[in-house]
Amino acid sequence: MDSVLTLGIPLFYLSHLMVVTTRVGATLMFAPVWGHPGIPNYFRILLIFVVSAGLASALPYNEAAYTNPGALIPAEFAIGLLLSMGIRIVFAGLDLGGQMVSYHLGYSAVQTIDPQTMNRSTLMASFYTLLGTVLLLATNQHYAIFQAMASSYAVFPLGVLPATSTWFDTLISAAGQIFVLGWKIAFPVFLVSLLIEAAVGFVARMQPQINTLIVTAPLKILLGLLVLGASLLVLPNVLGDAFEAANSLYR
Repeated sequence: MDSVLTLGIPLFYLSHLMVVTTRVGATLMFAPVWGHPGIPNYFRILLIFVVSAGLASALPYNEAAYTNPGALIPAEFAIGLLLSMGIRIVFAGLDLGGQMVSYHLGYSAVQTIDPQTMNRSTLMASFYTLLGTVLLLATNQHYAIFQAMASSYAVFPLGVLPATSTWFDTLISAAGQIFVLGWKIAFPVFLVSLLIEAAVGFVARMQPQINTLIVTAPLKILLGLLVLGASLLVLPNVLGDAFEAANSLYR
């Protein structure tokens, strides 16, 4: 009598894998770089299942955690979104800084497609978003999201609904860094623009026959771009502090 080899996967492991996949999928689908629309969907799905299978095999199965699946799945999805918020906040600050730089340089009417969000954005906002992506890859910060997912199970175990007081205050404090980062990026250009406006206004009072509109626009673009290029030297340090603050959300 021929023996038949069968391979059975326990039902509890499939449910365990599905719950872990919910958190991992929500994190990687909305995180920068890994959630970029330019990455093929089949690669992202394969990555999610490979990471989920690895985490599911390392995490202990807690049968009591699956007594209320109707609340467990939404909670795991919300935790995954929370894990991707740290890096998203940094890119929101870059976008805000680029928007303000575009306004002060006179580029606010120039619209492009942001490759990260696939929405219309100003020229300088897209530039800072792409530059932030390059620095993110160069400093290996895109791997920090995997460490965040692994350590999140110590803070938010499976089956434990996250208390609002655990993460809400930290998230609100981190969201406030959007404006801080945006102003750090735009402040040099803003300062030069303010000085040019004051100087041109003073000259216009002394020489009313000068057409200040024709003088101001090219002068702001020229000096603004020079200051913008010089400020890029300190941008890695600014983003380094922002990435460190984003990683503090996961600790």
